[in-house]
Amino acid sequence: MFCLFLGLNLMAAGAMAQDQGGLHQLNRQRFESTKTSPGDKDGSLGDAAAQSANYDVLRYSLDLRINPAEASLEGTVQMKFSALVPDFQDFVFDLDTQLGIDRVVYHGSELEFTQMDGDSVVVQLPAALSSGQVDSLVVEYSGNPREPHGDRGLMYRTNQDDAPCVASMSEPAYAKYWWPCKDRPDDKAFSSVSITVPDTLVAVSNGTLILEEPAEPGWKTYHWSEAYPMPTYLVSVAVSNYLLQAEQCDTPHGSSIPLRHWVFPLDYDDALVDFAPMCEMMEFCEGHFGSYPFQGEKYGHAEFLWSGAMEHTTVTSIGHRSIRGDGSRDWLIVHELGHQWFGDSLTPHTWADIWLNEGFATYTEALWQEHKGGREDYLAYLDFWRDDATWAFQGPVYDPVPVFPGRVIYDKGSWILHMLRERMGDTAFFALVQDWANGGGRPGGTVTTEEFITLAESFSGQQLDSFFWPYLETNYNPEIVFDYQVADGDAGAETRLEISLRQVQDRLFNNIFPVVVTTTAGVENFSIHLIGRTASAIFELSAPVVSVVLDPEASVLWNPSSSSGQAVGMFLAYPNPSIDHYVYLRYHLEETSAVVVRIYDAKGREVAYRDLGQVQPDPGFNEYVWNEKDDSGALVAAGIYWATMEIEGLRSVLKITVLH
Repeated sequence: MFCLFLGLNLMAAGAMAQDQGGLHQLNRQRFESTKTSPGDKDGSLGDAAAQSANYDVLRYSLDLRINPAEASLEGTVQMKFSALVPDFQDFVFDLDTQLGIDRVVYHGSELEFTQMDGDSVVVQLPAALSSGQVDSLVVEYSGNPREPHGDRGLMYRTNQDDAPCVASMSEPAYAKYWWPCKDRPDDKAFSSVSITVPDTLVAVSNGTLILEEPAEPGWKTYHWSEAYPMPTYLVSVAVSNYLLQAEQCDTPHGSSIPLRHWVFPLDYDDALVDFAPMCEMMEFCEGHFGSYPFQGEKYGHAEFLWSGAMEHTTVTSIGHRSIRGDGSRDWLIVHELGHQWFGDSLTPHTWADIWLNEGFATYTEALWQEHKGGREDYLAYLDFWRDDATWAFQGPVYDPVPVFPGRVIYDKGSWILHMLRERMGDTAFFALVQDWANGGGRPGGTVTTEEFITLAESFSGQQLDSFFWPYLETNYNPEIVFDYQVADGDAGAETRLEISLRQVQDRLFNNIFPVVVTTTAGVENFSIHLIGRTASAIFELSAPVVSVVLDPEASVLWNPSSSSGQAVGMFLAYPNPSIDHYVYLRYHLEETSAVVVRIYDAKGREVAYRDLGQVQPDPGFNEYVWNEKDDSGALVAAGIYWATMEIEGLRSVLKITVLH
């Protein structure tokens, strides 16, 4: 998925950060500890009914009737499943309580069911099944689906033509808001979707269009079937007054792929421009990742009214704002295409591994820039999306809470892959990527971070746990003290170079740092492996040293140590302008110190005073959250404010813009 506007998640995270004393404490373990019953679920956290792990869904058959005029939905869903435990009798699935279940039918008879407050439904089968036994049941339901966050679930909208646009957006666990299912990523199933809509509209879904036929007068039914297994969050419905753009893409790698794009009539000409490089992108992705994983099926887009795009299997839903007619969203189009390999074919076993989806898809963007403009454009693209402060605010890449905390899983995820490539070299790295996408029985299945690390180790010949996990589990980069001395060497004056590296943060990272040395005779390249607290090396050169640069092309995520240059005091106010009544003031300490914060308005009047007492230095940086309240507890007015911080007599000042 690629969402251009992440304000909702940031605001929610900011509110919880204040309650918990810092966003970085908002982790999966803390969330799980707050659950009060098995029915407590939150779509943004990817929760599904716990007891649904007792069976494996083999196939979903959806038959839907969508009425845009009434924003209503009637449907039947047949679930074919296999028991995973002995004496299996309680069939538990997910469905939002906003939708009413009309009947549960089992072998022609109706069964009783219990629809719980936590969006779980329990059906007791008439007799227990043995482990491995295959069975099925049908759920008939209806209602007006709700949008849990205004932009998830099944959305009923109107496009520029005043025509209906009904579309789904289910990641991570919002499928249950529009159809009964086992709403978790680790159970992929085959599916078919039949959609009955007013006959002025077109209904699009995953896979292949099997049949288009009239229903009752004024209605039409579209029958779609997906030949490859999918998780529930990728099952798609898109309905509008679409016009179809079609072409055939025959790639040098032997694939013949129908390209199909369903767009609003007013965007037809713009879409011709924006989708023009689609076949080139397919050839490019096949060259890096292997054959298109959904051979025999289409790839394309269905336009919907949303801020970003969503990588539904074989038919990405693309937001109307991204069809511009100028080719400026090629990065978004190639991002979602990359997802067909990473996310759709290889699906994360749990949401903890979501970075494998978004990191690879975002790295596909950088590779596309390299394809178009060479290494310089590739490096510039990565540099543009590097934002250490935002990443730190949004938390770790691995097992983020919520599942989509913001940009960190995308951009830091792609940087981890960039660092891995620089460390391994192109030949080994791209062999790894090809095998990851196509080997080991992984296509069509689910994968974990541990599996990827193990495979990377086999291709690199290196132990990589200590490389990956610090970047995945922490919200900071290593802080490096870099020192060097030039002395007289074997080749004469100033030809011996002594280099030392030291990392000062608590958790140690494992990195190989390139060093570029310019001498009077030219340029020489070296590397230093820093895996412990310190590393040093001595290099004998053939000519006097002119300059020494550590990691000039940013092959590694690191920062110069604050102990070798960063001043004590505040260095960042984030977000600025403020979001949701919270501003994070980041500051650096070298030792335990008394810290006092004062907030002044534009006229110089003190509005808030906070004595933080004795504060211990944290790795990377310290952080204080101002809730935009004055000393009386009232929210301050919107405007310009000045934050001052006094640390043992040292004073630093930052300007803050407060918005309401």
